[in-house]
Amino acid sequence: MEKKCLIIMPMGDPNGYTPGHFSRVYQYIMVPACRQAGFSPVRADDMTVSETTLDVIKNIVECELVISDISSKDVNAQYGFALRRGINLPVILIKDSKTSMVFDMKEFGLIEYDESLRVDTVQKEVETLSSALTKAFASKDVVNPLLSRLDIKSGSSMETSTLPEPEVTLEVPRESKKEESHLPVISPVPDYVGDPITQIEEMDKMKVGDFLFHRNYGKGEIRSISKMAKDKVAKIQFESESKMLVLGISGIFRKII
Repeated sequence: MEKKCLIIMPMGDPNGYTPGHFSRVYQYIMVPACRQAGFSPVRADDMTVSETTLDVIKNIVECELVISDISSKDVNAQYGFALRRGINLPVILIKDSKTSMVFDMKEFGLIEYDESLRVDTVQKEVETLSSALTKAFASKDVVNPLLSRLDIKSGSSMETSTLPEPEVTLEVPRESKKEESHLPVISPVPDYVGDPITQIEEMDKMKVGDFLFHRNYGKGEIRSISKMAKDKVAKIQFESESKMLVLGISGIFRKII
C-alpha cells in the first residue's frame, strides 16, 4: 500500500500571486517530489473534512508524512507544522523565496523554492524535496503517547498499541486520577509542580519567560508564543532540548508553584 504525504499549502489565490499559482506549485514541485520518494501526494484542501477540531487533527496526523508550505504566511500550514512537530511526527517545512520568515525556521530544516517556477530551478527543487521526504520518513520518531488520546493511527510503522503502558506513580487527588492515569509521567514529580492547567483562560495568561512543567520533558521556560489558527504554539526550552508545543493541549502541562 502506497504511503501518503499530506500537503498543506495556500488555498485559492492569495494577494500578490497570479491565478492558479499554487496549483502549479503543487503539480510542478510537490507531486513529482512525492512520487520520486515513493509517496502518494494528497492536497489538504482536496480532502473532505468535518467541522470538528478532532477530525482536522486526525487528517494531519494519520498520513505518514506532511509537507507544510507556509508561503504567503499560510496559517493552516503553520498549524499543521506546529502540530506534527509537537507530537514528534515527521514534517517538511517549505516556503517560496518571496515570503519572509514568520519565525526562526533554520533549526527546522526549511526548504525554499523559487516562486517563479522557472524550468531551470524546478527540477533541482524537486530533487531537494524528494531527498528531504526520504530522510524524514527514515528517521521518524517513535509514536508519541498523545496519539492514543486521539484514538488514531499514525503513519509510523509502529502502532500505538505496541507501546508498553507507562507505569504511573504520580499521586493526585481522587477526582483527577481517572483523567490523567493513562499519561506518561516523570517520577517522582518535583515539589515545585502544582495542579494540571486545564482551563483555557489559564493558558491564555501564559507569557514569554513563564515556567511550566511538561509531563514528558520536565521543567521548561517559554521562549516565544505564536498564534496559529485557534491555538497558541509555544517554543519551550527544556533542560534537554527545545520543543514547539501546542499550549491548547493542556492536559500535559502543569503549573509551577
